[in-house]
Amino acid sequence: MSDLESQLPPLFKEALGLLRQDRDPDARIDAIEANFAYVWINNLAKNTPAEVRGGWIRLPLAFPYANPHGLVTRNALLRAGGGNVTDAYNPAHDTCKPVSSRGGAHYYSWTWEGAPALNSPKDIVGVTQWYERRIRNG
Repeated sequence: MSDLESQLPPLFKEALGLLRQDRDPDARIDAIEANFAYVWINNLAKNTPAEVRGGWIRLPLAFPYANPHGLVTRNALLRAGGGNVTDAYNPAHDTCKPVSSRGGAHYYSWTWEGAPALNSPKDIVGVTQWYERRIRNG
């Protein structure tokens, strides 16, 4: 367990374990800032084969009782048909700073509005799938 993981509340630790078990064994916490953990999802799918997978989901430390807010990526996301995803796109935003040393430079301020209710640590896998849908629909 990393030093950052030792700072996580019990339900968040449980969610991270389930994420590793059911979705991405390489998921990790790369930063904690302002009550949010930056969860690296190594196999986060993108729209084109040329795009490198992966990104940081900003997950509140109170998860699952507070909603995710935003995604940070190393490269700007591309639309399947060409061009960049522009929905809620904030390049070089301050929100990227906690993971900028790892390449985080593109922030998508997607909120959880209209998404399924969260009430269990196991909902972490659905959060990842929801972000992949946002990328596809960007």
